[in-house]
Amino acid sequence: MHSPLKAGRAALLSLVLLVALAGPASAAGLPVVVAKAKPWHFWLAPVLALSFVGLLFMMIIGYTVKVVMLKYGVKVGRKAT
Repeated sequence: MHSPLKAGRAALLSLVLLVALAGPASAAGLPVVVAKAKPWHFWLAPVLALSFVGLLFMMIIGYTVKVVMLKYGVKVGRKAT
């Protein structure tokens, strides 16, 4: 049986229903219990931030060595013959 509802409209309708029905529990009048923050995870933020900065630094250095220095004819890590 063929449905007049196209796939795009069905996807849009399901997305709208998901957003409309996925509101916070407090909006429905249900009590919300929020757990207290546990102190074990506070060390994670500095580790992740420093890891990101280190990765960004390594990517910039790698790009400079592999692309920019090659563009200007500078050879790194090879003996001049």
